[in-house]
Amino acid sequence: LMSKWFGDAQKLVAAVFSLAYKLQPAIIFIDEVDSFLGQRRNSDHEAMTNMKTEFMSLWDGFTTDQNARVMVLAATNRPSELDEAILRRFSQAFEIGMPDRRERAEILKVILKGERVEDNIDFDYLASLCEGYTGSDLFDLCKKAAYLPIRELLDDEKNGKPHREPRPLKQADLEKVISTSKKTKMAAHEYTRLMSRSSSWPTQREGGDYPVQNAINELSKLVVSQILNLQAD
Repeated sequence: LMSKWFGDAQKLVAAVFSLAYKLQPAIIFIDEVDSFLGQRRNSDHEAMTNMKTEFMSLWDGFTTDQNARVMVLAATNRPSELDEAILRRFSQAFEIGMPDRRERAEILKVILKGERVEDNIDFDYLASLCEGYTGSDLFDLCKKAAYLPIRELLDDEKNGKPHREPRPLKQADLEKVISTSKKTKMAAHEYTRLMSRSSSWPTQREGGDYPVQNAINELSKLVVSQILNLQAD
């Protein structure tokens, strides 16, 4: 939606909502929404301010149109950075927490399903070593570990050994990458710190009830089960 030409961003925003309306029922999903609809500051360029205003204006039009079947969804790791006007327009907010040990093991199985891996990999043990890892962190972990057999193959070819296929991925490969990876745990700590600082993110009702957290727990179970079913098919 961003453009170097003044005024084009507003036109692109209008085009997105117009297309969604024509294709309805439709969902407008914005990933990393804090970079697009973050808090307005005095230092913001006029074009950025106009784009945010146009987005909110068109969004309000959908909420007042009874015939509109368009939903706006967004995801962010920094809810405290969102503009207050944007937060008011989201009727529901769900906090997706870090996966627990069992969920991390299931995620690893899904990522490595169909790949050449040894049969004796202990996913539960690997999950215990990945405390604080997100799903994307686990994907990066597997990707880095998959390079190790390739590197061994290249080293063998440099030493004049006969050409062969890369060996299957071993548990030792994953453990080696985990032992040298510290960024993910630091990122998880930073996320927790930002969430604790956020006072505008609606997660708890008065009286101590946690309806959002209870709902997201059930939603997470449903999403994981659907992913596993798709992989099985």
